[in-house]
Amino acid sequence: MRDRLNRIGIGTGGAPAPVLFFACAAHFMHHVLVSLYLTLVITLVVEWKRDYSELIALWTLGSLMIGAGAPAAGWLADRWGEARVMVLLFFGLGLASVACGLAGTPAGMNMALTLLGVFGALYHPVGNAWVVRHARERGKAVALAGIFGSFGVAAGPVIAGVLNDAIDWRWAFILPGLVTIAFGAGLIGMRIMGHVPDRQADAHPSHEETGTARDRRNVLVILGVTMTLTLIAVTAFVTALPKLVATLDLTSREGLTSIGLITGAIYLAAAGAQFVGGHYADRGAARRTYLVSFVLLAVSLAAAVVTGNWLLLPLAVLIMFLFETIAPIETIFVARYAPAGRRGLFFGMRYAITVVGGPVGVWLVSALFDPARGFTDLLVVLAGMAVLTGGIGLLLPPDRPLVPQAR
Repeated sequence: MRDRLNRIGIGTGGAPAPVLFFACAAHFMHHVLVSLYLTLVITLVVEWKRDYSELIALWTLGSLMIGAGAPAAGWLADRWGEARVMVLLFFGLGLASVACGLAGTPAGMNMALTLLGVFGALYHPVGNAWVVRHARERGKAVALAGIFGSFGVAAGPVIAGVLNDAIDWRWAFILPGLVTIAFGAGLIGMRIMGHVPDRQADAHPSHEETGTARDRRNVLVILGVTMTLTLIAVTAFVTALPKLVATLDLTSREGLTSIGLITGAIYLAAAGAQFVGGHYADRGAARRTYLVSFVLLAVSLAAAVVTGNWLLLPLAVLIMFLFETIAPIETIFVARYAPAGRRGLFFGMRYAITVVGGPVGVWLVSALFDPARGFTDLLVVLAGMAVLTGGIGLLLPPDRPLVPQAR
């Protein structure tokens, strides 16, 4: 197992397997824990005899903190070390989830969910910086951790539903929280044994991009624009997808189960695309793959406009596949051009755009959906955004030749 992990280039010696294992575990548990409430709130409506609109609003501040707290999380990692902050992540997320399970009132739940958001802000800026610092083939390593996050998104509602039905809603929060704390204890143990060393510099500095500070700043500004547009587009598409599936009337069964299963299957079918983006980024073709993905995305979204039957399903898989391909490439771009000593901060700034991009994507769905035309207008706008984003991406520097790396 360790030899296989070494082949994707995480670290050297005995460190690679633990670093990758705990990064994947953290990303998985992050997405599981922050999604539990979205399902369990249905039970709380009955238990607490409150309106759904009132209870779902309790997650507002917590979800906001996941994006707003990301820059501070990255700044902390730059100064304290990624491994230490990862320990804080496991314990903080786990204890916050346990607190959710112990909450007895909406006010108590609001406080617990806010803490969940605060500690949820840690993973993306810190976990990505941690993996990048140790990685030889950064694209593959980031992609693998990203795929486990996708698994967490899919598993969260299932875990919530199963534990709620088998025990109760409180244990549906508490048990995953305790598992997360156990991961934190394991990471402490591996650090004590020396298997997860602290690194002050990258394990493979040949990844560093040359160029002036002004050149780097210009590239990061371009990336800020393209990543914001991409986030708006993917948020809009993901938000609309369940309703889009429902309009196809592919099943005679009533309720949300079939729609949820089809939507989840689309996400899972596309999850492996992160390896595609990571692979080509590692092969020195990050910019080309990035631009080609936007071209194909524009074509796929345009094709979805004129497709109204079951053929929309493979198109939806392709669209999500392309969004997933783009994700690790953006991570590699940030890692390449951000100063190594402030990489956590820049990763945090990347994820802080969710504060703006996420709500805008949701607003697009609300504004452009028409009962008669369905999502036609939305898909046209998203296709145009893909063309615009790809055009801006042309301003990125050309791919550079690979530098041989010592193994």
